[in-house]
Amino acid sequence: MVKKAKRLLPLILIVFILSGMPACSKTGGGETGGGGIGGGAETAVEPKADVMEILRSLPDENYGGYEFKIWTSNRPNQTLELRQAPEEQETGEPVNDALYKRDRLIEDKYNINIKYTVIDDLPEMHQKAERSVKSGDNAFDFIISDFKNVTRTLAQNGAVYDFNEIPNVDLSKHWWSKYATRDMTIAGRFYFPTGDITPRFVLTPHLLMFNKHLFSAHGLEYPYDKVLDGTWTVDALNGLIKGMGRDLNGDGVFDMENDFYGMVVEDITAFSFYKGFGENMIGVENGSPYIAFGTEKSYNAIDRLRDLFSTNDTYVDPQYRAYEEVASFIEGRALFLGQTACNLYLFRDMEYDYGIVPMPKLSAAQESYYSYCNPWGAVAAAVPKTNENIGRTGMIIEAFAAAGKYLSTPAQYEVTLKTKFARDEYSEKMLDIISENACYDFGPIYDWGGNYAALLDCIFQNKPFVSDYEKTRGRMQSGLEKTIAAFADSY
Repeated sequence: MVKKAKRLLPLILIVFILSGMPACSKTGGGETGGGGIGGGAETAVEPKADVMEILRSLPDENYGGYEFKIWTSNRPNQTLELRQAPEEQETGEPVNDALYKRDRLIEDKYNINIKYTVIDDLPEMHQKAERSVKSGDNAFDFIISDFKNVTRTLAQNGAVYDFNEIPNVDLSKHWWSKYATRDMTIAGRFYFPTGDITPRFVLTPHLLMFNKHLFSAHGLEYPYDKVLDGTWTVDALNGLIKGMGRDLNGDGVFDMENDFYGMVVEDITAFSFYKGFGENMIGVENGSPYIAFGTEKSYNAIDRLRDLFSTNDTYVDPQYRAYEEVASFIEGRALFLGQTACNLYLFRDMEYDYGIVPMPKLSAAQESYYSYCNPWGAVAAAVPKTNENIGRTGMIIEAFAAAGKYLSTPAQYEVTLKTKFARDEYSEKMLDIISENACYDFGPIYDWGGNYAALLDCIFQNKPFVSDYEKTRGRMQSGLEKTIAAFADSY
């Protein structure tokens, strides 16, 4: 629900009030469990392989000291783990040093010199890249940046190559995301290759955090067992948060800064729930996107989310303000928090221990858990049409992804996520599950016909969806067709 924001209450008042809240379960906070999760897993790390063995398996070439130019961003003012380009030397930071080693190995293998141009302002990067392609100046060999802004626009404007046309890149290899290929093909073309070529790959899925202190204080059982036996569902989540909302300052207004909630989220987390139910806004069939709304199951999923977010037990502000939901969780005023994995660094100094679980299933009959990747954080590689040797570029890009699988991804996944961010051994298991089925969707990226916004309005403001959707379906279809045509006309 949408509520006004006010002043913070002291934590001691929260603890005092919550001490009188009824527990939902008499069971202790158990952390044991067994069983596995079915489905086509896309695991983040293959520990049996060796980077030197992998590089030796790739073709050898000598490019005579060529300066290989990469444009990217490092997301300034945030954690070091979001970087794409390493420093000019090893620093002791795991991701930086893994990227540094990767680059030196590839330079030696292909006799090249890697040069980065780091442009942290994404609109500026997009504008410079477009100008470069239009002028034909061949300023960079490839660019790696976010789906939502840079890569999408360059692709739609005909500025980059379809990756199906680039020699020496094998998208069937396990260092490329098969789910990006499945979910992000348009007009028979694919412009959004992601995977181990970027250390951000394992940081983009959405997940749920829960406050272990509050769980223990109220006799709630940690949800780990349910995740592991396949019964972590929206009903299970709702059973934990139902009745948790508390107007702590008694002013009759529920707001983010003063009150207690069963769950707080940002707006895109609601869509992550929908994707977690195994549903698509936009599916891909025969190489092109189509509207996937309109099935009985999709309407049921939306109704369940509307019910979930229509009480004072949950909080979301559709007018997104960066990280406004974080404080309530850190201060112990929320049982659950929806978050993107890349933001776990914000909780390094949190006093209360927390756990991590995947987005819940719609029902226990659902085969797998699915984790939607944030399109503002997910990145893809793109090769400009000005590139004079796409065979050479494809060779080096493939090596970047292959080596990243065994260097930068383990550093990010095993060291950063599991050691720096995770608070217990079960959180590590949960991160494995969260990484297994990372999924994507064109819906939030393009919002054809305004249906992404309409979906959020339905969920957060308890509006009917079917009638609004039927009114706007024509605009949605028209927008989708125009985009497909724009891709077709640009190439």
